[in-house]
Amino acid sequence: MTASVPHPVPQFGAAPRMVVTDMDGTLLDASGMRVSTRNAEALRRAEEAGARVVIATGRPIWWLEPVIDIGFTGTAVCMNGAVIFDIAAGEIIAGSPMTSQTMRRFVDGLTEHTTDFALAVERLGVDLSSCWSEAAYDHPWDLGYFKVAERDEILAEPAAKLLVRGWGESSRELAATARTSRPEDVSITYSTDDGLLEVAAAGVNKGAALAWLADRWGITATDVVAFGDMPNDLEMLRWAGIPFAMANGHAEVHTAAAGQLAPHHDEDGVARILERWF
Repeated sequence: MTASVPHPVPQFGAAPRMVVTDMDGTLLDASGMRVSTRNAEALRRAEEAGARVVIATGRPIWWLEPVIDIGFTGTAVCMNGAVIFDIAAGEIIAGSPMTSQTMRRFVDGLTEHTTDFALAVERLGVDLSSCWSEAAYDHPWDLGYFKVAERDEILAEPAAKLLVRGWGESSRELAATARTSRPEDVSITYSTDDGLLEVAAAGVNKGAALAWLADRWGITATDVVAFGDMPNDLEMLRWAGIPFAMANGHAEVHTAAAGQLAPHHDEDGVARILERWF
């Protein structure tokens, strides 16, 4: 992660028709639990101006409280694109779960290279009953909502996201190992470098989900501004016509945004860019 730094001022043209923002390390403050008043007001002004505002996060549906608390009732791309959720309706619009067979093949392949990991899954659903983990699984955010089960039971049903918690390796290192294990069957990414991988079905990512939404709404990628900070935002930033990496973001994300940096996430970085238009 990089420290907050001055960002180059891009050329601002017409206001975007679609505004997309990640949550952790992007829209939320340092606590990871709150959207600042300035960020909330910027999103609200964008909506009032007619822009489609979308939350695109690795979080599951049941962990959207910080944006729901500010009155946001729009669309959320959750679990890195595996689920698209209409907050106002309380309904899943689209879902792309992995099959049990796909997860088992991936885990078997990973086990050939390392056994230093534990698993959890987040299945399709809107509440905590969808979360299961092995006893050895240690969630980096210590949410405490996973129900404990054996590996066979965890992998027995389709899941939107498979979480691999390693020890002794960073997320980047574990991802490199995992990508030698049937990588064509799954999408592998991470949103923290604390030894956690987030695995979805092949082709599932934030960018693909957002492209699907934009097509439904008659919006082209050139009319989309997107904000992100970690590798699970890479496909989104590469797709969006106006990508911004947060100043606190991962080096790969800075590259994907072609040097367009928003200020630090704890300094209202999203709002400070959106205020140029809205």
